[in-house]
Amino acid sequence: MREVLVATPLKPGVVRRTYAFGDGIAVRELSPILGDISIAKPCINANEGDRLERTRYWLCASNEAERVYGGVGDDLYAKAVYAMYALQIICPSGAKNVFLKFKHTEQGYDNIGYKLPKELCSTLIGRITSAEDQGLERDFEAVYIGVKRAFTERIVRLQNPILLLEHGMQIGNASLGALMFVMALDMLLMADKTAHFVERLGGFLGPQSYVFPPDSVLHRQASVRVRDVLADLFEFRNRIAHGREIPEKPYRQRYDLLDEDGGRTNDDDYGYSDLMCEGALFLLAKALRKVFVEGLIGDIREEARWRPQLRLYEHRWKDAATTPLPNTAP
Repeated sequence: MREVLVATPLKPGVVRRTYAFGDGIAVRELSPILGDISIAKPCINANEGDRLERTRYWLCASNEAERVYGGVGDDLYAKAVYAMYALQIICPSGAKNVFLKFKHTEQGYDNIGYKLPKELCSTLIGRITSAEDQGLERDFEAVYIGVKRAFTERIVRLQNPILLLEHGMQIGNASLGALMFVMALDMLLMADKTAHFVERLGGFLGPQSYVFPPDSVLHRQASVRVRDVLADLFEFRNRIAHGREIPEKPYRQRYDLLDEDGGRTNDDDYGYSDLMCEGALFLLAKALRKVFVEGLIGDIREEARWRPQLRLYEHRWKDAATTPLPNTAP
């Protein structure tokens, strides 16, 4: 038997070691990669090819076959994509989004197939946040299984938000990315107006919870909370979707992410539109993760079961409106 696998490279800092999950999914080191005979070589420039060969950790979907030829192992592309979706839901850190099919030989890993979707752009928070610090080992399998179910069982209310998470990360524009992420949340929560969006998402995630996780470098916690951004997010989405001018205040003004002590956490220039984009992305990832980890797929699939849950979240939002903020992160 010979191993065949589809692997996609991970950015530095996303993980610090290997992992083995179920369904043939793992984070692995692949060495040596036989780049000189790679079938993808004509489609990847020399510098990018060198970077791929130097990549330490890869997210892989693998299997074994008696003979590896033609379309053998092509089913692993879908598994690898589901695994990448799951990784971005746990920690939206971006990715090269290159999927290479290899067969394992005595000489090393021979690339025999490829798919090259558009790169998933990183974000300010994503660049300084490790998936390991966000519960990769604890939650990956639950999220991966949920993502796979969403596509194999064709649960549109989950499929579309996952695809919009991907497309929003690919587009490389803060306004259009925010539009896609908020649309995804709108679909998930069946929110047709601002009040429904604010109350349902706020009640689902907790209005006083933080939008962003602490960074993995200096462990600073950006002080932005869910309740601070929901109404502005939906208004931002409406303005873009309906072709209205985006006003200077607050959307086109400079904005600094502050930690709980008032210190600035963004080293680069940052604007309120960036907060809308990154905030919507992390809220979408947080919502999808909660759905999969808490086993809510069955409720979401059946509208008659999901609507009462949404009303419950609305009540939670209203009940929490008068609750004082905690002193520490939830």
